Amino acid sequence: MSNTQPVYRAEPMSRTQFWKIAVLCLVSALGNAIVSHFFNNILGIPLYLDTVFNAAMCFCVGLLPGLITGVVLSPIMYFLVCRYFLGLSVVLGLFRNVWVICIAVEILLICAFRIRIKKRETIYLANPSLQTFIGVAPLLMVLAVLDCIIISITGGIIDFVLTAFQVPRTFSPEDSFKLGLLRNNIPLLPTAILSRIPINIVDRFIAVFGGFGISLMYRKWLTKKGKYP
Repeated sequence: MSNTQPVYRAEPMSRTQFWKIAVLCLVSALGNAIVSHFFNNILGIPLYLDTVFNAAMCFCVGLLPGLITGVVLSPIMYFLVCRYFLGLSVVLGLFRNVWVICIAVEILLICAFRIRIKKRETIYLANPSLQTFIGVAPLLMVLAVLDCIIISITGGIIDFVLTAFQVPRTFSPEDSFKLGLLRNNIPLLPTAILSRIPINIVDRFIAVFGGFGISLMYRKWLTKKGKYP
């Protein structure tokens, strides 16, 4: 009698699913640019709102599609917005994409943290209700807080380096807070970090919870008959 154990292999992705995910990557990158431009530049709301759809891709299909959306496609969309909607020069449009570092860090954080919420997420997806969502919500809140802290630190360091090297840049939502801190003789690096926290408290909450909500719609479209995987 053979003791050989059966080998289980993951079911390969179908061509239809591949193209659906590719479409979602493109739509999500476009969504990031449109939402950020509308709220930040048109309505003048001091929020970034540029990673909600990245989070949705991470929650829905994981790391690689999230990186393709946030690190590859979104910078192209942001450049087009800067160039043709804001009328910025090519140099400024390209320099603004340095913030893709923050986007990559956030994507890695969400995908790493998602492992911790997978069990409760599975329960919620199997039976979506307020009761099962209450099991997921506290973990999403923790993720939003961690995201706020990590992105504020990462963005502050990038801002500090850009300022030190006198890299040309445009107005950003945190600049109003930064001016107040500098007037109180706070050093530049802590100022660059602290000025982002009030914005990121709201912004990361929207990114995490909004991204999770959008991911539910993505899942329904990706799977047959609207059932969650």
